Amino acid sequence: LSLLKIMGFVVPILNRDFDDIRQEVRARIKEEKWQRRLVLIIVSTALLLDNMLYMVIVPIIPDYLRRIGAYKVKYSYQLTNDTVGSENGTEYFVSKLHKVKEYESEDTSLGYLFASKAIIQLLVNPFSGALIDRIGYEIPMIIGLVIMFSSTAIFALGQSYGILFFARSLQGLGSAFADTSGLAMIANRFTEEAERSKALGIALAFISFGSLVAPPFGGVLYEFCGKPVPFLLLSFVCLLDGFMVFMVIHPKTQRAETGERIKGPTVFRLLLDPYIAICAGALVTANVSLAFLEPTISKWMTDTMPTVTEWQIGLVWLPPFLPHVLGVYVAVKLLKRYSQISWLLAAVGLGLEGISCFIVPFATTYTGLIIPLSILCFGISLVDTALLPLLGYLVDTRHASVYGSVYAIADISYSIAYAIGPVVAGTVVANLGFFSLNLIICLSNVLYAPALSFIRSVYSYKPFENDFDDNYKRDMSFNESEFYGSLENQHFDPKQPGHQYSYDQVDSSERSYQNQFDPFEKIATKSVAQNPSVLPKPPVPELKDTLEKYVKYAGVVTDCKSQLFQTERFVEHFYRTEGPQLQKRLEEIAEKSANWINQFWLKAMYLENRAPLPLYSNPGYAFESPNFHNNNKDALFKRELPSDYSTGLFGGSPMCMEQFWYLFSSYRHPRLGVDTLEHVDTNTEHITVMCNNQIYIMAIMKDGQIIDQDNLARQLATIKFMADKSVTSNQWPVGFITAVNRDKASLAYKILEKDPINRKSLEDIKRSAFVVCLDESLQSDNMMSKDYSASSSLSYMISTVNNRWFDKTFQFIFTEDGRCGVNYEHSVAEGMPMFKMVDHALNYTKSKKSEDDNATKFACYQKPRPLRWNLNEQMRELNFKITEH
Repeated sequence: LSLLKIMGFVVPILNRDFDDIRQEVRARIKEEKWQRRLVLIIVSTALLLDNMLYMVIVPIIPDYLRRIGAYKVKYSYQLTNDTVGSENGTEYFVSKLHKVKEYESEDTSLGYLFASKAIIQLLVNPFSGALIDRIGYEIPMIIGLVIMFSSTAIFALGQSYGILFFARSLQGLGSAFADTSGLAMIANRFTEEAERSKALGIALAFISFGSLVAPPFGGVLYEFCGKPVPFLLLSFVCLLDGFMVFMVIHPKTQRAETGERIKGPTVFRLLLDPYIAICAGALVTANVSLAFLEPTISKWMTDTMPTVTEWQIGLVWLPPFLPHVLGVYVAVKLLKRYSQISWLLAAVGLGLEGISCFIVPFATTYTGLIIPLSILCFGISLVDTALLPLLGYLVDTRHASVYGSVYAIADISYSIAYAIGPVVAGTVVANLGFFSLNLIICLSNVLYAPALSFIRSVYSYKPFENDFDDNYKRDMSFNESEFYGSLENQHFDPKQPGHQYSYDQVDSSERSYQNQFDPFEKIATKSVAQNPSVLPKPPVPELKDTLEKYVKYAGVVTDCKSQLFQTERFVEHFYRTEGPQLQKRLEEIAEKSANWINQFWLKAMYLENRAPLPLYSNPGYAFESPNFHNNNKDALFKRELPSDYSTGLFGGSPMCMEQFWYLFSSYRHPRLGVDTLEHVDTNTEHITVMCNNQIYIMAIMKDGQIIDQDNLARQLATIKFMADKSVTSNQWPVGFITAVNRDKASLAYKILEKDPINRKSLEDIKRSAFVVCLDESLQSDNMMSKDYSASSSLSYMISTVNNRWFDKTFQFIFTEDGRCGVNYEHSVAEGMPMFKMVDHALNYTKSKKSEDDNATKFACYQKPRPLRWNLNEQMRELNFKITEH
C-alpha cells in the first residue's frame, strides 16, 4: 500500500487503511436503511436454504436409498409378447420372460420421509411463535439456522434411512424457528405497508426460486460429485447466514411496560379472529395445488408422455419460476397503488390456480404442460404476496404489533399443505386417477375464493370506535361522526373478534447495559448492582394490621358513626371469609417478585391516572435555590448522605440501583385507559432540543464518543437561530399534546402516528437521551424575593406547555437570563435516583472535569436537524377542542 501511494497510483480501497474501511462499513451497517436491507438479505437467504433443502432431496434420496439397500427387494417375472419380423418379410410372435425388481414399501417410506419435515414444523410452530413474541426475532432466527445447519450436515453424512429420516425431521424443527422469525422480522423492520409488501414479495420470490432450482441443482451435483456435495454447500451458506444475523441483532430489545409487559396474543387467540382464519385457510388452499402436484406429476408425465426425457421431468418446474416472480412484481405494484385490494388479488390468484389445475391433465406435450403450470405459479404468487403483508396489517390494527404468532400461523398453513400432500395425493391418484386429483384441487380453490370477500370489510369499519366512554365524548364536545368520518386509513375496532390488550408480569431476568459512558461516575452503583441478594424484599403486612389501619383511616374521612360501624362490620366479614385467601395470593406474588408493590403501585398511582402530566406526575424545580421540605433531602442535595444507602431507615439500608439505568432510556407513552412505560435502546447518541415551540434533534455523541463543548455550543446556537427565524416546517406546537388529559393525548398520538413522517419524528424523540428546553427570560416583579425560587420551579414545571415534552423522563430547562432547572416524569423512578443524578450533574459542571476531559473533538461539525410534522385538519381540530377544555 505504501509503495502504491509513493508511486502515485490511486487504487480504490487499496489506498485506504483497513481500519478506516472497517469503521466506515460498521457505521454504514448501523444505519437503519442498511439494517433493513441486511434483514431482507438474511431472511431471503434463510428461506431460500430452507426450500432448497426441502426439494433438493427429490432427485437424490430415492436413488440413494435404493443403492444402500434401504428396502427389501422382491423379484417377479413378467411374460410379454412381441411381434418380430423375419428376413423374408413374415411376422411372428415371440414370448419373452422379464425379471422385474420391486422395492417393498418404497412409496410409503418416501412419503413419510418427505412429509416428516412439514409434520414436525406444524407441531412446533405454535410454540416457536409464542417464543418469538417473547424474546424477539433474532435469537430464534439463529437457533433455526443452527438446527438447519445440523440437519443439512447430517443429510450429507447419513447412510441409513433412519438417520436421513431424523435429519428431515430436524429440518422441520429448524424451519419452525427460522421461517417464522424471518417473516416476523421483515414485518417488524418494514412498517410501511408498501415497503412491507415489497420486502415480503422478494422473500417469496426466494422461496419459489429455492423450490424450483433445488431439484436440478441437487440432481446435477449428485450425478457428478456424489451425495454429500450439495448438502455441504447448503450447510456452508446456512452457517454464513447465521453469522450475518449478528450484524442486525439488537443488544436489547425494546419493551413496553406498565409494571407489566405487553405481550402479543397467542396463535390460538389469533385463529379466533375471523379475518386471520380466512387468510390462513386461503394460504392452505393456495399451496395444496403445489403440494399435491409436485410428488405426482413426474409419474403422470412418464405414463402419458413417452417422448419426455428424465432431465425434462426434472426441470418441469423451472420455467414457471419466471411467472411466479412476475406475479410477485404485479402484486407489489398493485398493492402500492391500491392498498385495499389484497382480498381481491388473493381471490383472483385462487381462481387462476383452480383453472390451471383443471387444464393440466389435458396437456399432451411438454410445452403444453408448462403453460398451465406457469399460470398456477402466477396465481400462487398473487395469493402469498397479498396475504402475508395483510397478516401483519391485521395484528397491527386489531391486536398487538408483535408478529411471531401470526407468521407462525402462516407457516402452519404451509406445513399443513405439505404435510398431507405427499400422502393424500398419492392415495387419490392410486384410487381415483390424476384427473380426479386435479379436479379436487380446482374445486377447492374456486369454491374458497368467494370467502376472501369478507376480508374487505377490515378496511371499512370506523377507527377508534368505543375508545372513549360517553362522558368523555361529552367532555370533548364535538360531533363524533363529523370527526371520525374524516379520518382515513384508520383500522381499529375493539368489537371485532380477536381484539385484545393483554399483559403479563415483567420478567426479573438480569439485564445488560452498555458501558461506553457512565454519567454517574462517582455514584457507588456497583456494590449493590453486583450483589442484588443484599437488597431486602419489602414485606407483606399482616392482614390484621392492614385492616386495622383501614378502619383507622376510615374514621378520619367520615364523621358518621353509623357509617363507620357498618365499615367495621364489612371489614370483619372480609377478615373471616375471602381475606385470608387473598392475603395468601399476595404473599405468593411477593415470594416470586423482587418488589411486589411495583406492579400495583406504578399502574394505579401513575399510569392509570388520566390527569395531565404537568399537574400530577411531573415535578419541576430550579437549580440555584433548592427548597426541600426536610433535612434528609437537603442533605442528599449537598451530598452528605452515603451514595449506596437510602434516607436513613434503620441506620442506612442498601438502595436498589436499577432505576438509575432507566433515567435516560425511558418514555411514557399515552394509551387509552392506561399508559405504557417503554424502555428503549440505551445506545442513543442524540437529545431533543425545544426552542420557540419548535423541536430539533441534536447529536451529543458520535461512535460512542462524547462530542466536545464547542461543537455542542455551535449546535445550540444554530438551533436558537433557526427557531428565532422559524426556519422549520412546523408552525404548530406539537409538544402541547403531552400536557393534556392522557386519553386525549392517546388520541392525538394515534392520529399523528398514521403519518410516516410524524411517526419517525415521535420515534426520534422517544429514543433521545433527554430533552433540553430553551426558554425566554423569566419575568418576576422581584427577582431577589424569597418567592422567586418557587416561581422559578413553577415555571420549570409547566411554563408554556408548548415548549415542553412531558412524556420524556428528563427535561433540562435553560432561560436566556442564565437560570436553569429541571422537570422530570415521576413514574420512571423514585425521588432518590432523580436527585442523585441532578446532584451529580451540578457538581460535575462545577468541577474541572467538566472541561471536556472525556470529550472528543470532531473535525466535522454536527448540524442539528429540525423534526418534520405533517399536521392535518383533524389534528388541528383536536387541538382546538382540547384547548377549549
